[in-house]
Amino acid sequence: MPAPLTLEWADFDIEPTSGVVPGPTWDDVRSIVEHYQHAASGFIILKREGGAFVQMTWRDADPEEGLQLEWHTPADEHFELDEGFIAIERAVKVFRQFFDAPNGMPGIGAWSPLEF
Repeated sequence: MPAPLTLEWADFDIEPTSGVVPGPTWDDVRSIVEHYQHAASGFIILKREGGAFVQMTWRDADPEEGLQLEWHTPADEHFELDEGFIAIERAVKVFRQFFDAPNGMPGIGAWSPLEF
């Protein structure tokens, strides 16, 4: 069984401005991700106990550039979804995969390693 989840979002330029939901339902996650299409700033993170998470923000802080989606594994590996323009609908699918079956994340898209 996957580890418990926490949904976090912040810095929207419209409501909601920020929030944290421990143990979110899929409807909670989908609602916040879909709502993001109306915002020009901010981020959303869906975390699992143990360190894995998926997060999104606007690429270059510009909605016209599409979304940037990142995935962090429990082994402390960090990846970015390496696709062209990423729309909200695509983000919903990625968040759904992480929500339902995080072990399937490698197969949901082309991930490129990120180094800090």
